[in-house]
Amino acid sequence: LNRETIKKILRSDIMRESVIYQDILEEGREEGEEKGLQKGLQAGKEEKARQIALKMLSAGFSIPEIARFTDLSPDAIEQLQSRDD
Repeated sequence: LNRETIKKILRSDIMRESVIYQDILEEGREEGEEKGLQKGLQAGKEEKARQIALKMLSAGFSIPEIARFTDLSPDAIEQLQSRDD
């Protein structure tokens, strides 16, 4: 079956009332929410690491020290340093 045929089948009224169809939709929503939550948490951790790195740079820590404590790459820290100057 091609993509358009599958879309037509899934959009039919009979399918919309189907318990299986509803289960598939719910599973998809839950999976999407979980992925979104994980991406958001990861982005938050990365932002916090960048903030800490900036504070450590201003306190005189070396790039290798900052990399060790924040798990940021030395290149990422150098980019932060050049933006902060």
